[in-house]
Formats: sequence, C-alpha cells, structure tokens
Amino acid sequence: MNVKIPCGGLIERNDLCLVEVLGYDWKPGQACGVLDKFGQAGITLSYLSIGNGPHGDKNMSFCVLTGDLAGNRHILEEIRAEFAPDKLEVRAPVAILTLYGPHFLDRPALASQVFCALGLEGIEAQTVCSSINSISVVVDTLDRDQTIECLRQAFSWPE
Repeated sequence: MNVKIPCGGLIERNDLCLVEVLGYDWKPGQACGVLDKFGQAGITLSYLSIGNGPHGDKNMSFCVLTGDLAGNRHILEEIRAEFAPDKLEVRAPVAILTLYGPHFLDRPALASQVFCALGLEGIEAQTVCSSINSISVVVDTLDRDQTIECLRQAFSWPE
C-alpha cells in the first residue's frame, strides 16, 4: 500500500490564462515595470514565478483571469515594445492547483513527488512553483480532473 503525504488541502483557481515573458534582459527594478502594467489596469496576478535563463536573461510566468486579460490585451503589446522579450506567450485556459501544508517546510522532495505523480500519467505541468507552505502547479484546464486524481494518488487532504 502506498502511503500518502498528508496535506492541509487543495485550492484551485480556474478561468485563467498563463502569461510567459521569456528571455529578456532587465536592469534591477524592471520586473516591477512588467508587473506594474497589470496592477495599473487593476488586474490581480494569481501566480508568479521569476527565474534566470541560460544566458543571464530573465523569465517570468504568471496567471491572470482570462476576462481581465481579454479586456487589456494592449498590455502585452506594451511589454513587447518596452522590454523586447525573446518570447511573450499566452496559454489559456489553465487552472492553478495548490497543495498546502502543514509542515511542508519539513518535508523533502515534495515538488519532485508532484512532478512524479503527474509524469506517471503523462500530464504536462505548464509551470510549478513552491514555497515553504505550498506547491502550485499550472495545468491546461482539460487536464484539471486527471491532475487532481494524480495528486490524490500521492497526497491526502480533507475534502
């Protein structure tokens, strides 16, 4: 019998699109410029991950409500013009599934176990982000139900 990892719960957020701003060179504070464009439009980010590319450039992924972006597509053109990323891509519809504690900080390899659970079923995570008390995975909405079932095979949470 497989022992499941106990979690505090699973939170999901739907009707989202994933925005990826990939391969751009920024000076300190420029990430604020990209993010501020959404803030100035009153758009809340549901997920944010920023990392380095292979050549010292930056990559940023975040989710916003699909309807919010639909009414503000000009922001994407402003980002292209001002920051000149190698690639700016929007994927929709996506869902964020977040497993949260307790005691995630004390548990090694949780992110690996999430990837393994999804990989065994051939589910491609668009992006994964972890913190001291949660792990969030962004998946295509069509994969939502299967993703939850995969996570249930490795983790347990109260309904």
